Amino acid sequence: MNKITDLRSFLKVLEENNEIFYIDKEVDWNHELASVVATLEKNDGPVPFFKNVKDKDFAVCGGILASMNRIALALGCEKDEITDFLGKCLENPIKPVEVKEAPCHDVVITGDQIDLSLVPIPVHAPKDGGPFITSGVIVGKELNGTVQNLSFQRMQVKGKDKLSIMINEWRDLKDFYNEAEKEGKPLPISIVIGADPVIYIGGGLKYDGDETEIAGAIRGEAITVVKSITNDILVPSTAEFVIEGLILPDVREKEGPLGEFTGHYSEPWSSPIIKVTAITHRKDAIYQDINGASFEHINLGNVLPREPLLKKFTTYVSKGVIDVHIPPYGSGFLALVKIKKKNPGEPKNIALAAMMTYVNIKNVIVVDEDVDIYNPADIMWALSNRVVPERDIFYVPNSQGHELDLSSDNRGVQTKMATDATLDDGSKGFERVIYPDVNLKDYGF
Repeated sequence: MNKITDLRSFLKVLEENNEIFYIDKEVDWNHELASVVATLEKNDGPVPFFKNVKDKDFAVCGGILASMNRIALALGCEKDEITDFLGKCLENPIKPVEVKEAPCHDVVITGDQIDLSLVPIPVHAPKDGGPFITSGVIVGKELNGTVQNLSFQRMQVKGKDKLSIMINEWRDLKDFYNEAEKEGKPLPISIVIGADPVIYIGGGLKYDGDETEIAGAIRGEAITVVKSITNDILVPSTAEFVIEGLILPDVREKEGPLGEFTGHYSEPWSSPIIKVTAITHRKDAIYQDINGASFEHINLGNVLPREPLLKKFTTYVSKGVIDVHIPPYGSGFLALVKIKKKNPGEPKNIALAAMMTYVNIKNVIVVDEDVDIYNPADIMWALSNRVVPERDIFYVPNSQGHELDLSSDNRGVQTKMATDATLDDGSKGFERVIYPDVNLKDYGF
C-alpha cells in the first residue's frame, strides 16, 4: 500500500482498493453533488471524485471516511483493530515539525482578491440554508497562548470574505473565543480543507493538546506544518485549501438550517462571524467535502472519538469484552459490545458502563462473540433470535442525553435502554450455522 501523507496519496490507496469512482459528467455544486455522495453512501458505494463541477475550477471528492473499511485503510490497520489502535495513539503523541515552504501556499489570495465563490463549497441537503463548509478542520488557539487545537464547526458562506460559524459550547474553540471576546479582540483561526485523513480523525478526537500530535502518532512520524500567511497558526503543509480568518467579537448573525448528525435539520442559530483574511491552496487543488447528516459526519464526530473510551470503560467492568462499536446508522446514540460471556449478569453491568462512557449513548446492545458488530444484519439476527424482552431489556429513566436527540426533552433528559442479546445458559447447545469465508477472486469474481 502506498504511504499516506496527504489527501492525494490516500486517494491513490482508495484507487488500489477499488474504493473510488471518477465522474467525468458535469455536476452542480448546488444540491446535486451532495445527492450523489448520499446515494453512494446509502448503497455502500465508493468515494465519488467529481472532475467537473459546474462553474468551478477545482475537483471535489466526498464521503472519504463514510465507511469503516476506508477508515481502516486510512489508519493502516484492520477494521477490528481501529479502537485499540486509536487508544494507543492517544497515549503516544508525536509533535509536528515546522517547515518554511509548503504546497498549501502554491497559490495565495489576499485583500480585495478574496472571493469564497471561487471555492467549490456545496449546498448540501434540500433545505440547507446555503453553502456550508462542513469539511473544514479549524486550527485555533488561545489569543495569548501557544497550544493549538483542532476541531470541526459548521460555517455558512455569507459573502465574498465572510462566513458565519456555529461554535459548540463544549469546544475548546468556544473557550478561546470567549476569552478573546472579553478583551474585545478578534480570534485568529485557519480552516484546513482537504488533508491526510489522520488530520480529520484528529479533528474529531478529544485530547488535552494539539490533536496534530495524535495525527503524527497514527502515522508514526511527525506531521509537517507551516505558518499561515496572515496569522501565526501552523497548518498541515500538504493541505489542499486553507482559509484564514478572524472570528469577530460581539457580532452575530443567523445561520442555518443545516442537516445535522441526528438526521434532522437544525434550526437557524445566532452565530459569530468570520472575516476571511486569506485563501491559499495547492496547484490543481482538490476540495474535500462531508455531507451533513451522513455516516462520515457521525464517524468523525461520534464513532472514532468515543470508541476508545467505550472500550476502556466496558473492559474495566469485564475482561470478557472483545470489541466495541458505535455504528454510524445509530446517529452516535447506539453502542454495540461483543463479549465472551462468563456470567449471566455480566451483559447488564457492561451495558451500564457503556451508558456512563458518554452522554450521547442512549441504547446499548451486548452480543456474543459469534456476532459481527460491524454488520447490521448480524445485530438484527441476534436481537431476533436471542432476546427475551421481559428478561433481557432494561431501562434507565431520567438520564442525561443529548439535546438534539428528539427523544429527549429540551435539556437532554431521556430514558436510556439496554438489551442483552447474548445466548442464555440454557441455549448453549444451539450452535449457530457459520460458513467459512473464501476468496472470491479464486473463483473469477
